[in-house]
Amino acid sequence: MTPEAVIFRYLEAAHRQPVSVDAFVRVLSADADLLGRWLNLTHSPAEPDALLRAITALSQEEIVSLAQAQAWAVLPVAGSARLGLDQWQSVLRSAFLAEVLAEQLGVEDAVTVRWRVLLATSGVSLPQDPALVELAAFRGMRPELLRDASLLIRIFGVVDAFEVLDEYEAAQLAHSLLDIDAGQFPELVEWAGGRCTDLVKDLALAAEPDADWSNRLWVQQQVAMLTALLGMASDRQDLQTAHEFITRSLFRQVPLLLLESRPGHFQSVAHDDVDIHLDSASSLIAQALRSGDPVAVSDGADLSVGDRQLLRRMNGKDVECLPIGHGEDVSGALLMNSDDDVDYEFALTLYIQALGQRLARVGQGGEAQDRLRTYRSREEKRLRELVHEANNPLSVVQNYLHILQMRLQHDASAAEQLDMISTELSRATEIIQRARNLPPIGDDEGDAQVMLQEFDVNELARRVQELHLGYAADHDVDLDLVIRPGAIALKSDEQRLAQILNNLVRNAIEAASGESVTIGTDTGVFREGREGVEVYVTDTGPGLPRAVLERLADPKDSSKGGDHAGLGLHIVHRLVRELGGNIDVRTASGQGTSFSLFLPLG
Repeated sequence: MTPEAVIFRYLEAAHRQPVSVDAFVRVLSADADLLGRWLNLTHSPAEPDALLRAITALSQEEIVSLAQAQAWAVLPVAGSARLGLDQWQSVLRSAFLAEVLAEQLGVEDAVTVRWRVLLATSGVSLPQDPALVELAAFRGMRPELLRDASLLIRIFGVVDAFEVLDEYEAAQLAHSLLDIDAGQFPELVEWAGGRCTDLVKDLALAAEPDADWSNRLWVQQQVAMLTALLGMASDRQDLQTAHEFITRSLFRQVPLLLLESRPGHFQSVAHDDVDIHLDSASSLIAQALRSGDPVAVSDGADLSVGDRQLLRRMNGKDVECLPIGHGEDVSGALLMNSDDDVDYEFALTLYIQALGQRLARVGQGGEAQDRLRTYRSREEKRLRELVHEANNPLSVVQNYLHILQMRLQHDASAAEQLDMISTELSRATEIIQRARNLPPIGDDEGDAQVMLQEFDVNELARRVQELHLGYAADHDVDLDLVIRPGAIALKSDEQRLAQILNNLVRNAIEAASGESVTIGTDTGVFREGREGVEVYVTDTGPGLPRAVLERLADPKDSSKGGDHAGLGLHIVHRLVRELGGNIDVRTASGQGTSFSLFLPLG
């Protein structure tokens, strides 16, 4: 079973905000029980990249909650036998030996070999990892039966012999199964031991051999549960209330909480009548805030009056001033009455760390920003999934279109229509792809860059008409085309202009049921000294009411019913701005509506 020191470091990594997934997985990779539980939780094979991806996809809150649940699952139970740190380290060293052997044999992913051997040595099996299941199934086989087995099973056979028998027997087996010189084997064992020692040092597992890890785990869990109250605080007063509940529970007293009230000035949240100046030469509290180091403060005639007033507020004569944070990152301090009869040092350290993390989040925008980041992360994940799922049927349609194009290539009219459908499908795919990622906060554009290329505006107008003839017929609308003779060359973003026209034509057809709609183009148009091209969509429908005209470009609920989102004209206005153009509308009750788009030539 997992040693308490390992569980402590594991929880420490989980509670560090923001969670470093790499550091968290590094702790997991040292312990078979915790590693197996997380692989099972995420339904991942015993592969580092797979587990990293799975944990990265979780929110910070999910990682912390799951980590705590798994910690409770492996914490000591009365009467249970647990591995000592030496025994646990011996198992880890054997796993590193598997990694070293794999490297000697040119295995590309030797770390995955280490993970699987660590799990198999500890009796962990995962149905989603067939290679690991095989290790468990063929463990303990006679050496002569392993000669034609997979490389992973042969490596495990050598490591198992090293664990169960001795180094000499394992060296002979390494020679017969892996063709590794038996004389080189002790050196490989030494390398594995060095790597194991490095990981143990990196995780600070051997730094305090006399530590009472059981007590530390209990205090750590208690502090973690209580400091969850800090995350519920929305202002300074809420923070003070949470602080009082937490500290009464942990320390049976309420230390004075000092926070920065304005640059260079600190005040007690509960008593804001005393103002500690950060640059004060006489204040010991200011000294502690500047240095980031704890300072003992005792009442006396030579003490700053501000310091003495704060001591009076807490009925104290001898207190510890404990900064929250370090160096330039100090965000406040705790003033705590000294109590020689009780050792609060460890709980205080954890609580001050939690306060520092909470205040740092406030500095970055507070809990609202935390929730926004979580929301954005989930939305980006959801959008990526939607894009992935939408691309599947689009790809199928594109494939069948290609087949139809091959079969109907001799029918000029059909081939032209299929080309148009293929072009529109490609455009739909590009639009969906742009939805994968939310724009950064503060980015008002948040879309793909405008792609400038020369094209024929008349040809685009013809395609738009052709695409909407069936839709117009369904609405009993005559869809006409009035364009300038010849070609109209324009250097702009053809995809965006097509999106604009599709929105305008579709809206016009829906508004002019039983009437007519015209798509038109014109040249020789000047606006504010710039020459450009005019593209217009006119209908003979009922016209737009003034209430609609006043908020024409705003996203709104559609009055059309059905699946309409009411976003069409909002999108049109945004796209026109991106193209550097202008759009006008002319309308009159009972006389129809005309949208006129001006696009500059240069």
